[in-house]
Amino acid sequence: AQEDYFENVTMNNIIQPVTVAGTLLIYAIHGVADSNSEHLSDQHHSDETVHEVVISASPLGELSSGVKKSTSLLTGEDLRTQAATSLGETLASERGVTNSGFGPAVGRPVIRGQADNRVKVMQDSLGSMDASNASADHAITIEPLLAERIEVLRGPATLRYGNGAIGGVVNVIDNRIPDELPQDLSGALEVRHNSVNDQNSAVFLFEGGAGKIAWHVDGLYRDSNDLDIDGLATELEPGEDPDEHETTDGYIDNTDFQAHSGTAGISWIGDNGFIGIAISQLENNYGIPPGAHEHHHEEDHDDDDDHDEDEHGDESVRIDMKQTRIDLKGEWNNLPFAGFDSGRFRLSHNDYEHIELESGSAGTRFENDAWESRIELIHQPINGWQGAAGVQLENRDFAAIGDEAFIPASDITNQGVFWVLETEREQDSDPVYEVGVRLDRQNIDADGYSDISHNTISLSASGLWAFGDNQEVSLSLNRAQRAPAIEELLSDGAHLATGSFDQGDADLDEETSLNVEVGYHLHGPVEVNLNLFYNQIDDFIYKANTGLEDMDEELPIFQYTQTDATFKGVEFEVTKALSDTWAFTVFSDYVRAKLDEGGDVPRIPPLQYGFALDFNSGEWRGQLRLTEAADQNHPGDSEESTDGYTRLDGNLHRHLHIGGQEWLIFLNVRNLLDEDIRNATSFLREVAPEAGRSLELGARLSF
Repeated sequence: AQEDYFENVTMNNIIQPVTVAGTLLIYAIHGVADSNSEHLSDQHHSDETVHEVVISASPLGELSSGVKKSTSLLTGEDLRTQAATSLGETLASERGVTNSGFGPAVGRPVIRGQADNRVKVMQDSLGSMDASNASADHAITIEPLLAERIEVLRGPATLRYGNGAIGGVVNVIDNRIPDELPQDLSGALEVRHNSVNDQNSAVFLFEGGAGKIAWHVDGLYRDSNDLDIDGLATELEPGEDPDEHETTDGYIDNTDFQAHSGTAGISWIGDNGFIGIAISQLENNYGIPPGAHEHHHEEDHDDDDDHDEDEHGDESVRIDMKQTRIDLKGEWNNLPFAGFDSGRFRLSHNDYEHIELESGSAGTRFENDAWESRIELIHQPINGWQGAAGVQLENRDFAAIGDEAFIPASDITNQGVFWVLETEREQDSDPVYEVGVRLDRQNIDADGYSDISHNTISLSASGLWAFGDNQEVSLSLNRAQRAPAIEELLSDGAHLATGSFDQGDADLDEETSLNVEVGYHLHGPVEVNLNLFYNQIDDFIYKANTGLEDMDEELPIFQYTQTDATFKGVEFEVTKALSDTWAFTVFSDYVRAKLDEGGDVPRIPPLQYGFALDFNSGEWRGQLRLTEAADQNHPGDSEESTDGYTRLDGNLHRHLHIGGQEWLIFLNVRNLLDEDIRNATSFLREVAPEAGRSLELGARLSF
């Protein structure tokens, strides 16, 4: 009954609008002044006082009036609480966001049922430029524990980032390239231990400066054993004999991982601008759960839970990943061009490689040598409209090499131009309007194939109307297009890590999304955020389980298929302060995705709803959160349904001030009821459930 109700009355919560405090627009092209830039806030890196700015939502920065209500921001203590191994797991409790896991080391965010090439994951407003979109078993190379804040965009606000952001944007912001001069040396040290897989994590960060130079260094180390669960890894049908299945009991084999990374950045800062560069390196080695690939068997499991990778057997599959990334960033005021006030640029190069280790030997190797750049110019108001124009360029040499390479080596280029405009808001009661347009061209030059090109155009319009002092209604219209990705077009072969035979279609057309979004927002003793969205996608591309098997490889065939689809849904959140110490929140999100010709879009999250009880008193802060997930009885053709579950999470923090230093001691408890959670968005839901009960204890020193 609940599912039918939400299917007919689709509502969508747009999370509380964030306060726009502004973006530093410095670094003058023609002679930056010699005097030092004033330090804007001595609490810039404090966990307690953070300027909540959604940079991704608008290039206008502090000029923006905040039309983009479909944004959410994770920062400060909330980020410390939710930060996890993967980006998907970190954002899993945000309304409308779900984790698409492929083992504990791999997790991509799913936004309103959209995933993979429709959700653009970025690091400081440029793409991650890894191979995570190419296959479900590929991890994102961005570390949540090193983030200062994480921004999530939905709807028209994503137009700024092109056809790869048709379903949403996740922008991870760090300070690897400093944009202001620090007054003193600052930094943080953090350690964590998680009981569910004996995971140990350690993070350090130091920042300082002298004269006009500011610098930043950080590092991370993470190590874990196999993931503990309650019961069997493989989901059995009623009456099935566990002895007839090659599965593990109480843990998931081959799910340990090790990772370390480091970054160094430096900036030159003046009165009117800055320019800086950062270099980072990442190494990550993680296992793919048995059952993801065809060949697996059960190994003896020691009672001490110390599952060394040598025990994984001769047929385990692991991924050995390495990345070197270089970022260049600059911002400036007082442009010498008539009609323009300020601007910014970004340039990144990423040298990425990972090797799939099969039975300890090197198998398929994925390489991605990528460049991405962005220039944005803020122009002077035109008839009451303020705006920004930009150019985005991407180039990557992508290759899968080896006997099981299923994607041809390709040279992929993208060029995009965009222009966004907002009306100026003189009073809080004034309505605000926004329009935007973006043009993109993608070209793929693949070995053995003719060039494949696609042109896309995206348009958006938004409005925000205030009623009284505390009510707002928003309306957004968005027409966006996405060009098909290389794996959707030209995949052809077996992929052992995912246990599938993938087939693309070189004749795929562009997707065209028509999205309507309506929201209501009430601010006061009771906070209400409520939104509806309806998204019609023509020529929707998805990876369909054909139900057939490749006779040579003995693997199920997954075919990239194109048809029309409709997504509609709701997210809402209601918060009531019970006292100065306690607050109570009720929340829910739901998306229903159908293929217009009949059937369901596969791997869509089910209805979720629940409540949270928050406590905040002096140096203590905590939360108890209960989430109820319904059965997913619309799994898609040849896919298995998933049972609902009840998930109870909690956290407790305490701030301590010792010797002039700030300490944060925290305890996070996840899946306290030790539920068997099979995530409907996961390819591995039948052979690898989510983690069992976990207790994570950590401490963070900030100075």
